[in-house]
Amino acid sequence: MKLVLSGEDCGTVSSPNLDDTLYLLFELDPADGTGFACLAEIGDFGDYVQVVGGYDPEANDKRYCVERRIYARSHDDRVVSPYDYDHLIAGHRHDGAATETSVKTNGFKVDCRTNEVLFLEDVIDIFQAFMQARDLPRDYEWRSNRAEVDLIGKSHAN
Repeated sequence: MKLVLSGEDCGTVSSPNLDDTLYLLFELDPADGTGFACLAEIGDFGDYVQVVGGYDPEANDKRYCVERRIYARSHDDRVVSPYDYDHLIAGHRHDGAATETSVKTNGFKVDCRTNEVLFLEDVIDIFQAFMQARDLPRDYEWRSNRAEVDLIGKSHAN
């Protein structure tokens, strides 16, 4: 699996190693311009994992939100269709799944639930699992937010 790592205002790194990925994740700070990072399979419709967030001065803490796109694949690991995918958001397994909140990114915010606000250690675990085997770590609750993503896509298309 060939990957590319990208970050807001950071350019891209082809075939990133763990050090490249950790460096970018540690640098996430929406106030300084880097509020988003993505690790994706190279190709037109590759799976990816993405994160928004970093230090939030209002919360006086680092807050992150991680999403994962998974395309349906055939028996030979080819993407079936660019429209056949699930878009998931990672969360901790505890109360708070019904309470709305948001995570700030550079000039924007991403709406999520309180259990979906993650720590940097969580982000690293999820990115490492993707780098190693395109896995979803089982320690997290994965909620599908495809309907929300499709709605955003339609509003940008108009």
